[in-house]
Order: sequence, then structure tokens, then C-alpha cells
Amino acid sequence: MIGLDIPGVKRHHIAAAFAALGRHDAALGPATDRRFWLNGARGVLPPGLFAGMRWSGEHALKDTRASAPKLRRGLAATPADADTGDDLMRQIRRLN
Repeated sequence: MIGLDIPGVKRHHIAAAFAALGRHDAALGPATDRRFWLNGARGVLPPGLFAGMRWSGEHALKDTRASAPKLRRGLAATPADADTGDDLMRQIRRLN
């Protein structure tokens, strides 16, 4: 699962996340705002994963980790996300 607010995500970001899945149960892609842009898993997910999540806040990554403490996670890169109009304009300037 990847977020739609990461216009700068590249093929190598996705490849690195799949590589992390080769070594871990899950891969998380932290975003600059303490949420995440990518969440991937292999195999059966543990019961309670994502329970009690605060999805739209700065605690999303922390809550994800806390919901399944025994899950082995790899972290992917942290490309900049675009949550505001100013963020989006910065991303557009970087891409051009």
C-alpha cells in the first residue's frame, strides 16, 4: 500500500521496499511528517495490526509499530510528501 501524496516516489524506492520485505515480515516507508507513505507485508498479518490507529495524525508510524511489536520491520527510504499546497509546489519544482 502506498500513499498518493508522494509525487517524488521512484522505482528504486519501491524496489528497496521489496528488498526489505525479503529480510523482514513488513516494510514501512516513513514520511517526513511521521506518518508513512508505504506499508507492505508478506505472509499472514498478526491480529490487531492497525488496531487503535490514528491514521491522519503525526502518530501513524508510531501507532503502526505499537500495534504489532513482534513484527520484524524494515524501513524504506523517506521521500518528501505533499500534505499542503506549498508542499506540492516544492515537489513540482524538484521534479522539473
